[in-house]
Amino acid sequence: MSTRKETKMANARKAKPTVKFNGKNVNESIAPYLKKIVYTDVACGSSDSLDIVLQNVDMKWLNTWYPTKGDKIDASILFENWTEAGKNFTTQCGNFVLDSIGFTGGPLEATFGGLAIPASESFKETERTKTWKSVTIRQIGSEIAKKYGLGFCYDANKISIAKIEQSEKTDSAFLYSICSSYGLAMKVYRGKIIIFDKGKYEKKSPVTTITRKDFIDDEWDFKDTLTGTYTGARTSYKSGSDNKEISTFIGLIKENATGSRVLRINEQADDINDAKYKAAARVNESNESATTLTGTIWANPKVMAGVTITLSGLGKANGKYYVDQVKTTVSSDGTTQEIEIHKCQTRLVHVPATPAPSKPAKTPQKQPAKKKTYKVGDIVNFHGGMYYYSSYPGAKGYMGNAGPAKITKVNGSGKAHPYHLVTINWSKTHCWGWVNSGTFD
Repeated sequence: MSTRKETKMANARKAKPTVKFNGKNVNESIAPYLKKIVYTDVACGSSDSLDIVLQNVDMKWLNTWYPTKGDKIDASILFENWTEAGKNFTTQCGNFVLDSIGFTGGPLEATFGGLAIPASESFKETERTKTWKSVTIRQIGSEIAKKYGLGFCYDANKISIAKIEQSEKTDSAFLYSICSSYGLAMKVYRGKIIIFDKGKYEKKSPVTTITRKDFIDDEWDFKDTLTGTYTGARTSYKSGSDNKEISTFIGLIKENATGSRVLRINEQADDINDAKYKAAARVNESNESATTLTGTIWANPKVMAGVTITLSGLGKANGKYYVDQVKTTVSSDGTTQEIEIHKCQTRLVHVPATPAPSKPAKTPQKQPAKKKTYKVGDIVNFHGGMYYYSSYPGAKGYMGNAGPAKITKVNGSGKAHPYHLVTINWSKTHCWGWVNSGTFD
């Protein structure tokens, strides 16, 4: 399918969709009937979708070729010779489940709609009730993904939740709501649940530049508003067994600063960190609508949901934008993209305070052993060593063996060797003289 009718050269750029039903390539089968393919790529909040529109003049699609809801569809788009001869790009639209089948008369058309959801209907249809305790958002997402045989990717900081109720909600709706409450984005793409920090992706470098001339027939709509945008939030929540109300503020500027616009929130929260995570998420979500632009451009395969682009040639609207949604339409009239983008703003981010290090337990100080006093008549154990002729310094000494002895004198006038010991068992020790302190016990 040619992207622009005026392109006639042999190596004209073309967009060629490839479609598989239940693993089988059906390009040749549907080519005579194909009117257009519409691929809607959403950054978060809902499922990507694929719509295949076919002419149904011979009514085959409503008879023998009637598909089955739940069929698996794979789709991709090859952008051939797109920016120059031989320069090709491929957009992997992903995996879809045939969710809707529609027919019209005048003109006779068939429309098959696919959603990027697991084949198991229970993901988005079966309501469940469960209490989740002491978990992280990563753990919740991983457990739900595993239940449906899906891959899982988590690209955000760790966020812990003390307790949360899944009350009569489908797993799909529950996981979307958690991510939204804590400022994270979620989508299902190619058999995988992806949870990511939108703020982190807004900081990435722009993938391309879009100028005014890229908009078909100058079709664009820019809005810049103050209403519904905030510089911070004050949250009141109840905590503890006494249900005491606690109030906390988080903001880009001080609460009472000039120009401050504060969102007032009354909400359940586990603690002050939980309250601030949720408050920041509410403020950021509101502020995404501050500066937005929608429009239709000639298709640019670099423009996908979740990337950033630079907008140029539109005066005060110029700047860095995050792509929220891209609807790519491939038809004989050309290949176009309807884009929805919002200007990247300074986001409100809660960084939990680092807990103060716990003080190490005091090690009981060892009390010095009380010095034992000895008196005349005590029987002690002589350690062996020198004993002296007198208690005076320089007295002649002799070597004695260890063994029991009796104190016969203390505090000799010479002071150098204060105790006089006499052996009480000559078979074990030989000591008859003055000894130093500490040579016995």
